[in-house]
Amino acid sequence: MIRRASLFVPLAVVLLAWLAPVGALAGDGQQAREGEEAEAQAPAEEAVSQDEPPEIPRDDVKEKDRVLTGSDLVDDEFPGSWPMFGRNVRMKVGGYVQANYLYDFDGSLDRRQFLMSTLPVEGTPEYDNRGYSSFFVNDSRFNVDVRRIDKDKPPLRVFLEGDFWPSGSSFRLRHAYVVFGDFLAGQTWTTLSVLEAMVIMIDFAAGDALFGGRTTQLRYQRHLGERWKLALGVENLDFMGIENPDGLAGAPSQAAPLLAARVDYNWKGGLLVAGSSVGQLRWDGGADGPYATALQWDALVAGRQYLGRDFLTWHVSYGHGSGENIMAFIGSDANAVLTPDGRLETIPAFAFVLGFHHKWSDQLASNLSYAYGWLETPETRDPLALRKGGIGHANLVWQPTDHFSTGVEYMYGAQRTSNDSLGQASRVQGMVKMEF
Repeated sequence: MIRRASLFVPLAVVLLAWLAPVGALAGDGQQAREGEEAEAQAPAEEAVSQDEPPEIPRDDVKEKDRVLTGSDLVDDEFPGSWPMFGRNVRMKVGGYVQANYLYDFDGSLDRRQFLMSTLPVEGTPEYDNRGYSSFFVNDSRFNVDVRRIDKDKPPLRVFLEGDFWPSGSSFRLRHAYVVFGDFLAGQTWTTLSVLEAMVIMIDFAAGDALFGGRTTQLRYQRHLGERWKLALGVENLDFMGIENPDGLAGAPSQAAPLLAARVDYNWKGGLLVAGSSVGQLRWDGGADGPYATALQWDALVAGRQYLGRDFLTWHVSYGHGSGENIMAFIGSDANAVLTPDGRLETIPAFAFVLGFHHKWSDQLASNLSYAYGWLETPETRDPLALRKGGIGHANLVWQPTDHFSTGVEYMYGAQRTSNDSLGQASRVQGMVKMEF
């Protein structure tokens, strides 16, 4: 099979072809809109206080059900809800059904999502895989949202959501949490999951280099004035991520939770987020193996900036012993390596995501994203383990109504393993989606 020689040539072609009309249309369209709407917008702009930055529109975020606490929960309009008679609470049922079709040109190992770690690599039997097509609806989901908003009492919320990923025949729990005032307890996005730093992708794994995920936690989250928001979390460390290449006795074991802190700063047209977390990695060898611990730490900066109706997103993270917190490396033992003498050698990890969203019209939009992840792998790591990789997405989405959308997306990715073998693949995916 003929393989592409460069990691960046196909992506560069997509970028140039897509950005050229964007630049021209954005320039002409923006000037026209400014000329036509300047007088109409002037009074509204004068009325908006500089101390009250607007919320990011719900339709501009892929995950539309936000994690709200305190004043955010009180101020949320909660559209589509109805009263539960006899109780001082309101309820809403939501979710979506999404039908997907994809064609993979290079036989990637995952038939439903495009992950760096599943791209066929030189020197493996899968490298000669042929292309295939696939239909699936596994990412369809269903949720229930119940809230009590009483001006004389702290706000309450219960949120439950599940989907059918990855098998399609069983229901998987995504979110299950309770909010009381400024506190949250249960399973949802981690404190350092900045979903506003993503554009809207069709591929389920669009956040490949995003830092975070979902876990069980206790979180305190509240506004500090109009522009600042603070979040402090105590979280379960779901993926210890310790590679044991020499087969030493024992197993990873969590002794203490992960501690996370995050600060958000909002301004008119933008968002900036900074956060960090610390935790402990531990190997418990019992009577026959070693006992070892190591510090896990990380830091990130992320944000979004609006440019008229368009917006840019970015997300950068770096850490030691925290590679499993990057979605591309989850499940690949990317936090540390247990050495032959029984020590834990942590692995430095770096990742960034860049995105751009452009509205061609009120009903037509495109999204462009590039995600990159890198590990400084020690020599003891598996030679075919993912060391670094990048994935690019470009799509066109048509949304003629508030609840219905359809679109098509092209994606290309490449990975390098610890022994410097190269893997490359590309695919096209289309979808039809109905939200409720």
